[in-house]
Amino acid sequence: MIMANILIVGGGKGCRELLPMLVSDREIRIVGVVDKDPDAPALSLAKGMGIPVYGNFEATLNKDNFDVVVNLTGDRNVSLLLRKMLPLSVEVIDGLSSKLLWHLIKERQKKEEELNRRLEEHNALYKIGIQLSSAGRSEKIFDIILTSAMELVNAPAGSIVIIDERNGMFRLVLAKGFSQKFISESTIWQARAKGLTTAVLNSDKPTVISDITKETALSINPSLLEEGIKSIAGIPLRYAEKAVGVLYLNDFTERVFDERDISILNLMATQATLAIEKMQLLERVEQLAITDELTGLYNHRYFSNTLSNEIFRAKRYKHSMSLVIIDIDNFKNYNDLYGHIYGNFILSAMADIFKKSVRKTDTVARYGGEEFAIILPETDKETAAMLAEKIRKEISDSCSPEKNRQIMCGVTVSIGVAVLGEDADDEEDLVKRADEAMYHAKRSGKNRVVRYERD
Repeated sequence: MIMANILIVGGGKGCRELLPMLVSDREIRIVGVVDKDPDAPALSLAKGMGIPVYGNFEATLNKDNFDVVVNLTGDRNVSLLLRKMLPLSVEVIDGLSSKLLWHLIKERQKKEEELNRRLEEHNALYKIGIQLSSAGRSEKIFDIILTSAMELVNAPAGSIVIIDERNGMFRLVLAKGFSQKFISESTIWQARAKGLTTAVLNSDKPTVISDITKETALSINPSLLEEGIKSIAGIPLRYAEKAVGVLYLNDFTERVFDERDISILNLMATQATLAIEKMQLLERVEQLAITDELTGLYNHRYFSNTLSNEIFRAKRYKHSMSLVIIDIDNFKNYNDLYGHIYGNFILSAMADIFKKSVRKTDTVARYGGEEFAIILPETDKETAAMLAEKIRKEISDSCSPEKNRQIMCGVTVSIGVAVLGEDADDEEDLVKRADEAMYHAKRSGKNRVVRYERD
């Protein structure tokens, strides 16, 4: 509904600023702009908006299609002429009144823009929340968080650092806008008393540094300077009272991250932390489902699935693959003589030796009871036997003073080795052959490695 028809007198700079604000109000209709100067700044803008433009001042005032006249000329004579020519039913706004009108409309526009901006931000956060809720793995979650944060504050670089709960180390899980050299050199580090990440996590609010080259209170990673980073905003990621990590946004120019940036990043940090905590909880549950509680090794179920996958891969790419089965000699005697607690200590100590002896690509599992299995991808029988012998000797020598493992005194293992293709063609036969080799080691005197050999 139109509440006022307005005629604007004066097409100068003031009119050029006021026109867009008035036109955006649906309750106002601009019936025309009057200015004797055809080159007045606002006239071309008015024409582009479809607003009539007039040059004849007096003739325009004789029209009866307006209720309000806004005088933006600042000319007292024009003001007097308006009041003389116009009927009392037409309201004239000029002088201080026109300045006040301009100010009020300007403030209203600012508030509307602020409201629209907040609505856009909350809409963006809502969409981010939807994306996070449907993201499955950690890599996807971290990518959504970092990409969205960089877009929201228009940052050319950023990273996410997570705290490893097992050892308290900081771990870089994702970085964008940095060189590969920076990423490879910044994967994991220990907390430092005056380090930036420590400072961010010790603060209740985001840490903002507009120019890190001038920073003296904190120890800045030299690699950041080499990358050309100038400014940093570090937002702590916390779940309840627990520190989860830090979200970093960076710029290559000196920049002050303003209140708007910090506000939206704080809101996003809350979403991000909840998503990360949920993801870590699910990963812990998944890990428990495939891990032997006592030793921390993979359980039999995981072993079986992995063995099937590795056999399929070895056949497809024509790679060798070996299986090692290990059994603790006379383990029942230790349990009967010293009790199950002592036996559990032996199993845990054994698992530690296995973990330190194998490659990252190998899979160590508790096969059952006092038996363990190691899957060795792309490994022939000779190499597998060498690894098995290394493990056997490490266990046999564990009682020596320099090893400081008195609990392992007298403990030995029998080990069987079999290889895919040469000894067996499928999962069942490979396990059977390695098991047969292990029992052959037992019958041959124990504390030894036996490779499967066909009769």
